[in-house]
Amino acid sequence: MIKKATPATAPKVTASVEGRIMYSEPRTEVILLNIQPGEEIPLHKNPFDVLFAGIEGKAKLLTPATTETIEAGETIFVTAEEERAWSNTESTPAKVLVIKILL
Repeated sequence: MIKKATPATAPKVTASVEGRIMYSEPRTEVILLNIQPGEEIPLHKNPFDVLFAGIEGKAKLLTPATTETIEAGETIFVTAEEERAWSNTESTPAKVLVIKILL
């Protein structure tokens, strides 16, 4: 089976920034975040591991212990229950692919 999704037709997420659910099944969910300049996602945590992949622009992942910048072609892995927040302090939008590992 092949499933295709586009940002224009994928369901929206309920978040403080624009996000689209590009793929969802019981083990994995993939979300495309579009973080505009000045936008933030508040500190939060999830009960599952998450892999973030930079697609376009730059965004900052903030945890209580560190701040990491993600750019196109880079990944950041965050374990379950790790608090994190996102911000875009740049002048251009940032796109980040969020891969939720729901095993």
